[in-house]
Amino acid sequence: MDKDNERILLANVIGECIKSLQLDKNINQKELALLSGVSERSLRRIENSWLPLTMENFFKMAAIFEVRPEYLLQELARVTQRKWSRKGED
Repeated sequence: MDKDNERILLANVIGECIKSLQLDKNINQKELALLSGVSERSLRRIENSWLPLTMENFFKMAAIFEVRPEYLLQELARVTQRKWSRKGED
């Protein structure tokens, strides 16, 4: 897999994690925007893999969702590994 595809895959996983945590914590997009200082438009773009998540916002999201940054990294690794495995099956 080339670097561009890896970046796209990671962006997809990050977006999925944010959406999942929003559902788990019952936080809508407007609330997340207010809490994070990221506009709703930018949040939608991050969730849809059109905009990368900065490290600063990564740590903000962890704090908002009350999870350790390590948890988010583990989730990224878990989901990414699963997706890479499926890509090899194609």
